[in-house]
Amino acid sequence: MFYYLAIFGLKIYTRLKFKVIVKGRKNVPKNCGLIFCSNHISNFDPVMICSSINRKIHYFAKKELFCTKFKNFWMHQLCAFPVDREGTDINALKFSINLLKNGGALGIFAQGTRVKEGESAEAKNGVSLFALKSGVDVIPIGITANYEKGSKVIINIGKPISFEKYKGQKPKTELLNKMTEEIMIEIEKLKEDNR
Repeated sequence: MFYYLAIFGLKIYTRLKFKVIVKGRKNVPKNCGLIFCSNHISNFDPVMICSSINRKIHYFAKKELFCTKFKNFWMHQLCAFPVDREGTDINALKFSINLLKNGGALGIFAQGTRVKEGESAEAKNGVSLFALKSGVDVIPIGITANYEKGSKVIINIGKPISFEKYKGQKPKTELLNKMTEEIMIEIEKLKEDNR
């Protein structure tokens, strides 16, 4: 309940601050496990995505954001969960796969960090690993914005990408790279469509 109240408040705030345009809402299935994967240009991105899609979306957050009882409580209320970015976080991996297999939604930023317009960073294979292990579709999202007050923010939600053809295959680097590339191509197309 708190999550939806918080998102409602954030939706009002962001719509007053920016001119928000959301495309492709109809592409989001309502009752199945899903991974939302987008480019990442600002700390506003998860707020913009969550307030544009009528589903509870769980996001990774660096463990340092959970350092006090107060922060830990509010981060969990907002469906964020801690991840250790220094190595492979097995607990975060298990939580994510379980969430997806039980019909939940996970939000992931493909490059794992903020990448502003004009900059580039190699996409990581985390989204592909989660998709392969859980068997759920990936919804690509292309965000175009500079997040200056009164500016246009476009959230373009693409059609689900199914990786059913890879079901049962081992998560080898070559396969994960291929899946990640498919996702990134779709994200770039959505960003291009925003222009």
